[in-house]
Amino acid sequence: MNSKWLKLMLMSGITSAWLLYGMATATEALSRALAILQYGLLACALIGLVGSLAMLASEK
Repeated sequence: MNSKWLKLMLMSGITSAWLLYGMATATEALSRALAILQYGLLACALIGLVGSLAMLASEK
């Protein structure tokens, strides 16, 4: 099972977890621009995770 979708799923999952952890454990408030950027990156990582799961499922 050496698929590019599996690798993308792993990278997206790790990125999502890392961003969620960083946002949950922040000790001070972020600036508005940085918060928007962080939420945008999280949304992209989650979309990539869902998309790679769908593509992996359609491969079989």
